[in-house]
Amino acid sequence: MGTPPAQTTQDSLSQDPDAIVGRRIRARRRIRKLSLESLAREAEVSIGLLSQIERGLSSPSISVLRRICTALQIPMNWLFSDADSEAPEEAGLIVRAGRRRTLDFSGRGMVKELLTPDDGGNLQLMIVRLEGHGGSGMEPYSHVGEEAGTVLKGTVELAVDDLVFVLNAGDTFRFDSPRPHRFRNLGEDEAEILWAVTPPFY
Repeated sequence: MGTPPAQTTQDSLSQDPDAIVGRRIRARRRIRKLSLESLAREAEVSIGLLSQIERGLSSPSISVLRRICTALQIPMNWLFSDADSEAPEEAGLIVRAGRRRTLDFSGRGMVKELLTPDDGGNLQLMIVRLEGHGGSGMEPYSHVGEEAGTVLKGTVELAVDDLVFVLNAGDTFRFDSPRPHRFRNLGEDEAEILWAVTPPFY
């Protein structure tokens, strides 16, 4: 038997690239705690157009998408990675290994792979890969939330406030994000950290 017409329509909408891109923009806006009006103002687009984009009813130009991504502080390729192959039933629940979104901080020798769905939840899990001596930078930073993680491989220096710790594979950590912190790979080989943060930072 064929799929009922209503289900076919819903599935086609869920798999439509414009619908997926719109859903990702809306989820990121909510993570950033921006209203529709605030994002429209920062991206210099009309509220009506932004609303249509989020609902998958409009195909925005590259220049519009670039302004939206700049306002949301995300790389534009996040919106298109595997947009045409995301299974509707997995949206917001599953992230396949080959479809992780990445943040490439090449200037710092660091790549972050996001492991949790981009659905506006309260927890974000990622793998942080550090090249030899790569890291967050020498200047500590802080933000709202809480963080925890475990070193998967390598030797990592973690500084929280005025405290400096050397962590090896299997060592774990937790701290409140408002405390100034920084981290770096002490070795020549790549280091990996499984890192959790709440609320989501990216």
